[in-house]
Amino acid sequence: LVDGVAAMTRFVNLLASDPDVTKVPFMIDSSKFHVIEAGLRCVQGKCIVNSISLKNGEEAFLEEARIVRRYGAAVVVMAFDEEGQAANYEDKIRICKRAYDLLVEKINFPPEDIIFDSNVLTICTGMAEHNG
Repeated sequence: LVDGVAAMTRFVNLLASDPDVTKVPFMIDSSKFHVIEAGLRCVQGKCIVNSISLKNGEEAFLEEARIVRRYGAAVVVMAFDEEGQAANYEDKIRICKRAYDLLVEKINFPPEDIIFDSNVLTICTGMAEHNG
């Protein structure tokens, strides 16, 4: 298996050494937050973290957000919570508002650094609950 931390560190350091590449923000992405944090340690300037969500609860969400903020990065927030993926309009609004309020009110995360991914679903997921 690939060592995600080592691969992220090597890759971001390699990219960060090229002045043409560093003219645009990096998006740091991994399904493992410790790998994202490894990328944050190496990147120069403002980047975007893809992503955090409430699926593991408020405490984990806020801890990851604090780390993102410490590095000065923006963050993509997925419309997931402890109950799962938001599939309808009401759930998307509820989860995104909850995440926004937690970020801004509890940890003073800059609102301009929050990007929402409301999980626009494809037409044919094959899941009956997504038909509509």
